[in-house]
Amino acid sequence: MVGLVWAGEPTDLDSLFRGNEYKPALNASLRDTTNVSQGAVAGKAAAKSSKADGYYMLQFEAVADFDAAQRRRAQISASTGYAIQVVFDAPFYKLRGGGWTTKKAADDKARELSAYNINAFVVKIK
Repeated sequence: MVGLVWAGEPTDLDSLFRGNEYKPALNASLRDTTNVSQGAVAGKAAAKSSKADGYYMLQFEAVADFDAAQRRRAQISASTGYAIQVVFDAPFYKLRGGGWTTKKAADDKARELSAYNINAFVVKIK
């Protein structure tokens, strides 16, 4: 009768059972797909991506009913803290918020919001 006890570090699941909020740390290496031996190429790519290449927003939803769009706008604004725009693009009212000059920054924010069960995708405006 041997009892096996695991006394490792607490996991994210353990913190959830204790009532703590789950906030995953986003690792920059998740988006980096270059090889370490190609450091010079990666440096040039990073310098290029730091320049403004347009204007990007997060689109949260597209609904057909104006009243429903207004209700969802208030809910999304309260949960994200962004001023949400309602853009009519026939036949839908699109709910968009935020604003970034690089796609990478917008993707990072969409990934961060997905950790809080807020779905959004990046759209290029200009």
